[in-house]
Amino acid sequence: MWLQIAICLQIILEIIAIYILIKDGQSPVRIWTWILIILVFPILGVVLYVFFGMNLRKQKMFDLKKEIDYDQFEKFIDRYSEEAEQKILMRDDVTTRYLHLIRLLTRVNSSLLTFNNKVKILNDGPETFESIFAACEKAEKYIHLQYYIFIDGELADRFATLFANKIKQGVEVRLIYDALGSWDLSNKMISRFREIGVKLFPFMPVRFGRLARLNYRNHRKILIVDGIIGFTGGINVDDKYIRGDEVMGHWTDTHLMIHGMSVNFLHFVFLSDWLFVTRENLIKPEMFNMMDPIGETPVQIVSSGPDADYPNILQQYLYILYQAKEYVYIANPYLIPDSRLSMAIKTVALSGIDVRIIVPRNSESSMIHWTVQSFFSRFLNAGVKIYLFQEGFIHSKVIISDDSVCSIGTANLDIRSFEQNFEVNALIYDKDVTMTMKKQFSLFQNNSKPLTLEEHATRPNIDRVKEKLARLSSPLM
Repeated sequence: MWLQIAICLQIILEIIAIYILIKDGQSPVRIWTWILIILVFPILGVVLYVFFGMNLRKQKMFDLKKEIDYDQFEKFIDRYSEEAEQKILMRDDVTTRYLHLIRLLTRVNSSLLTFNNKVKILNDGPETFESIFAACEKAEKYIHLQYYIFIDGELADRFATLFANKIKQGVEVRLIYDALGSWDLSNKMISRFREIGVKLFPFMPVRFGRLARLNYRNHRKILIVDGIIGFTGGINVDDKYIRGDEVMGHWTDTHLMIHGMSVNFLHFVFLSDWLFVTRENLIKPEMFNMMDPIGETPVQIVSSGPDADYPNILQQYLYILYQAKEYVYIANPYLIPDSRLSMAIKTVALSGIDVRIIVPRNSESSMIHWTVQSFFSRFLNAGVKIYLFQEGFIHSKVIISDDSVCSIGTANLDIRSFEQNFEVNALIYDKDVTMTMKKQFSLFQNNSKPLTLEEHATRPNIDRVKEKLARLSSPLM
């Protein structure tokens, strides 16, 4: 009898899960993948779908955040939008070529292109954190920061010491950490921050009864000093960025320091998340600066997440790929594209554009490793050049095209970054900055081994089986 009840319960749960899956309106490939998982792995498949597959984009968990964000920021956008559009139309440079991308991201993301910026590309942890700590030392009003990973160690201790000194000087410090990504942040360190006066909050704490939210993480890395200097990119607060990792070796990554008008839009992303986690609305005119010109680099901040109506960062990547005339170079640790991005990469390569992708030789988990490798055959057959990074682990999230535009940020090339995580990229429409990043990409490439189609074709059959099995898990990645 109990067995019959259990079987009936299982069938009911599977039917409900499949109904919700179809009702969510996800892509047919994604729907059938999840149906297969649910049917092949009874009960477990339903649990996995609840945690990793449910689409909360259309639900109300983020509605308050989205509505208040735009209402509060609309005045600032109105003050600047007409001027920005006129400047683009008057210029004869990179921004003219990407005018439609700029307009697209302005409409779907409320992020305007700004011109009076000065940016510096930061390579790896030591250079990045020295720049961050130097900027924080100059803070007079506030330091606002959020990280996906913020854990105990030398860097966290140094932040605590710096924060204690700045708070004594009257500087306000606000910190958001992702509750899952920063799982190893100790209660002792949290207490230490709060005792010295840091306003500290987790993003979406892991709580029983709200486990469906476990899948929606804040993957952003942002630091703002007085609304004047901003940082973003791939680097977290983890000592492996300055000491290396015992297993993976040297940790290679790319970060960005921004001075100028675009800091306002990066700051807005932080303040939106602060509103969401604390219900404290700091999105006020005094938080944004109409700055004097400090440089001439055009920058557009692109954010994306479950609170957005469109997958903004995916749209950004697709447009850059299809707009390319000569080349697209990509460095990213997690190459697990959905069907749209996969088709774009192959189409552009087949058209004769030089498409190069650098990924790590080894990944942090075997599942990710084999899932990434499962895409290699089709890309290589389409003419994509794939390079396996040899000197440790490359964590940079960079895309460069035609000596004209580059993107540096937090988003990976996977479904999670496009649909489920909160992400942010800085899109830079400037030849000099793009050429600087191109030189860095060349260094990445020099430390990588090219993977040929012939070599890949000789891999063991057991590897092919692992790839196919891992590919089934791509909706979870």
